[in-house]
Parts: sequence; C-alpha cells; structure tokens
Amino acid sequence: MSERQINDPQSTPKVPASVDASAGRPTSTRMNASRRRFAQAGAATPVVLGSLLSKPALASQAYNCTVSGQMSGNASPRPGKADCKLLGKSPGYWKNASTWPAGTLKGTLPTASCSFGGNKGTVFGGFISGGQTLMDAFRYKAESSACNVYGYRDSAFGLCTSKATLLQVLNTPGGQNDTMIYALGRATAATILNALNVGTDYPITVAQAIKMFNAVCPLGGKYQVNTTVSWDANQVMAYFQSLYS
Repeated sequence: MSERQINDPQSTPKVPASVDASAGRPTSTRMNASRRRFAQAGAATPVVLGSLLSKPALASQAYNCTVSGQMSGNASPRPGKADCKLLGKSPGYWKNASTWPAGTLKGTLPTASCSFGGNKGTVFGGFISGGQTLMDAFRYKAESSACNVYGYRDSAFGLCTSKATLLQVLNTPGGQNDTMIYALGRATAATILNALNVGTDYPITVAQAIKMFNAVCPLGGKYQVNTTVSWDANQVMAYFQSLYS
C-alpha cells in the first residue's frame, strides 16, 4: 500500500507581511524622499499656489494709499504703486448704484413728509463694524414741503429725532468748509461702502473709517494718526476722497 501524504500545517511557508522599503533607511533619507514627493505634488498645482499668493501681493501694492503710506511720503503713484483714485467709487456713484455691498441696504429716499414707504435703508448713525459704532451725526425731519437732513453741527440737529440713512447722507448738499459736516458725511458713507465692496484690498477698513469720522465729527475734533501727527475734519475728508474718483 502506498503511504498517505500528511500535510503538516507547520511545514507550509508563511507569506511574509509587506514591508515598507523605506523603513530600513536612515531617518534623514526618508525625510528627503518625503520632501521630494511634496515638491513634485506642489509643482503640479501652480494655480492654487498663485491664488494664495495673489491677495497679499495686491494688498502690498496699495500700501501707498494707506494712512501709513501717506505719512511716509508714498502717496504719489509711481511704477509698482497703486493709483489710489482708482480703488473706490464716489458718493455720486453710490447714490445712483442699483445694488450696494452685502451688509447694507440702499433703500429709497423719503417723501416730503419723510415717509420711506417701508423701504428705509441702512441708517448712518449706529452702523457697527470691527467694534466701532458710527456716531449719530445726521438726522432728519419734515419741514414745509421737504424732508430735510441736519448734521451734528447744525442748530436744528437737536430738534430732530430720526436718524438719517446712508442714502440720505449721500444726497446732502454743499458743506465744503470745516464748520459743516455734510461733505465729510458723504465721503465717509462712500468710504464705508467702498471698503465693504472691495474688501481686504481697500487701504482702510470700515472700522478705521468709522473711528476717523467719529474723532473729527465734533467741531474742532482731531484724529490722532500717530504720536506726533493729528488730522482735522478737512484732512480726514481729503484722505477719504483720495481713495476714489
């Protein structure tokens, strides 16, 4: 009789577990290999890297338009510098624009009896951004055949109780001298809308614009630019106006 063959389970060779070929390499060798793989992967995505780098580059180009840039004598546009006048839109643009930036509502101008017909826009006084609250500096009331807006420095201001909207402030007339704040109000409203519309590439934030306005709104008020320089209302207004055309 032929002998039966008995399979010894212990005699069957085991399949070795997979081994990481790099495990036996020195640590520095494995790190260099990882870096090469990362570099090769990065080379395949230049568009992503470019988009990440683009915003800081744009922001740095507008440095000459910031308050610091103005103070350092870099206000004039030169090769590689931004033309500050091209960054924003004027008060005239915003009062006629069909849409406003997110976070604001244009609304409509009131009737002669100061009725907004349920479409009152964002109010100027009390607008909040970055921990700063815009001063209650413009109010309105119905008089004879018109709904008139009065500024903080007007004697009639104290007789008004309703806060004016950004659109009402943009539509105020005259007031270029330092005793009136209508021109300053228009420039401030436009600056706020520009900062919201452009975003981080705009030379100042909404909060900075609010802080500057609040400082110079009272007659004789000053905005402290740095330890040695302060701006009055006309200088703050001129700076706001330098950022749009």
